[in-house]
Amino acid sequence: MKKYALLLIYLLITAGCTHPGGRTWMIPVTINPSDLGYTPSSMESFEGRRNQLVDSLSDSYVILRSADQCSANRHEFRPNNYFYYLTGYTARGSYAILAPDPYQSFTLSVPHQSIRSLIYEGGELPAEEISEKYGPDRILSYQESWKLIDSIVQTGATIYMDRSDRTFLTELQRLAGENGTTRFRNIGEVGDEIRVIKEPLEVEYLQKACNITAMALINVMKECRPRMYEFEMESIIEGTFLEYGSAMPGFNSIVGSGPNSTILHYEPNTREMENGDLLLMDVGAEYGYYTADITRTIPVNGRFTPEQRTIYQLVLDAQLAAIEQMKPGKMFMDGHMAAKEVIVKGLSELGLITDPTSPWQIKFYILYPSSHFLGMDVHDVGDKGGSFARFMEQTPQESMESRKLEPGMVLTIEPGLYFRKKGLEQLHEIFEAEADSTEMAQFIEAVGPIYKQYINTGVRIEDDILITTGGNINLSRYAPKVIEDIEQIMR
Repeated sequence: MKKYALLLIYLLITAGCTHPGGRTWMIPVTINPSDLGYTPSSMESFEGRRNQLVDSLSDSYVILRSADQCSANRHEFRPNNYFYYLTGYTARGSYAILAPDPYQSFTLSVPHQSIRSLIYEGGELPAEEISEKYGPDRILSYQESWKLIDSIVQTGATIYMDRSDRTFLTELQRLAGENGTTRFRNIGEVGDEIRVIKEPLEVEYLQKACNITAMALINVMKECRPRMYEFEMESIIEGTFLEYGSAMPGFNSIVGSGPNSTILHYEPNTREMENGDLLLMDVGAEYGYYTADITRTIPVNGRFTPEQRTIYQLVLDAQLAAIEQMKPGKMFMDGHMAAKEVIVKGLSELGLITDPTSPWQIKFYILYPSSHFLGMDVHDVGDKGGSFARFMEQTPQESMESRKLEPGMVLTIEPGLYFRKKGLEQLHEIFEAEADSTEMAQFIEAVGPIYKQYINTGVRIEDDILITTGGNINLSRYAPKVIEDIEQIMR
């Protein structure tokens, strides 16, 4: 706890909390990846996580492999989240086994190395150095590790593994055989709650990921102009990531202009931007296997139109109200509910909602829960059923029933408004079970002329919030979001 408090003090002193760097927007990020290197203190963190998990195993085992289907679907190899979180080891082709054995609770395999892999990929650390750095109770070869895995499977014990790794699951099920009694359960059942509370080193990586992402967004603000393409903005963003030591984005970059700004997860990023467009960028650098997730919306020509300014300020006011609710003891959905209240009031005043108590009218504009947990995954562990389908089906009471926020949690807050060109035409398809055709026709007649003013306006503002003992820290505070600041940078 002392280390955690010291880190928070360090963040506050070195980074500040409001308008850091004044109007120059100086961001404390350097081209120095030395913080990613091995240290004995970081290995203590991995050991502590393993010990906490092993204590909960009873007669069960944890078996993980470093590579899964997602590992190769990135810019470079990336180890499985659970494998890295518990070992700190990043070599492909390795296996980790945690067992309820006080003398051999942590087994790590040495990757199989052929002449071809040595030539194409280089060698891995020798077993002695792996043992010294990562602290396994024993190190096995690839073949030996599979013999051990087979013997564990044959005992019929419960095995926790990453069930999203379908290839590995299939291999384990093959070993168990059709008549086997082994149960393969998801590692998240015993590991997710440990991951929800971030340790100091995890917060440091998230902060640096946010700082790099903020730098990328400011670089776009400086370069963005009409007649440029969305992918040119994407290249500025991801080029900045690489420049500052982020090996890859934490997720596919969303860079949508004009009508594309109203598509929640737009990814092609191919449109030529036009004068008068908004540009919505939902992006995040990954650093040390932890990802930022920041969204900023800017005017392509550097100046918001009156209509754009109205919607943007409404979303910003909603987000600020939500952040005020993100503190220990508050519920996970309290921030969302605060944002919702501001948005419903604002849309009602604009004439875009005719009945502020109508659930379907509210859900027409508020399309998703405004927060999700953040960490190694962009939608990190800790969420309790936050899918779009689940959200659309929830009652107001269910929306309020969510987990309490605790110090060390990191979550996003991302309210948005999206005025799709065919939005009103889609009403009947979306809400046919909640409203009759007459009610929807009256709504369209009343709000249609006003809605038309905002067509192709998509605004989302997203920040990454660390819950602290005294409230919260906005890890993405260096990314400008006040209208005047954005327009100043874009001059």
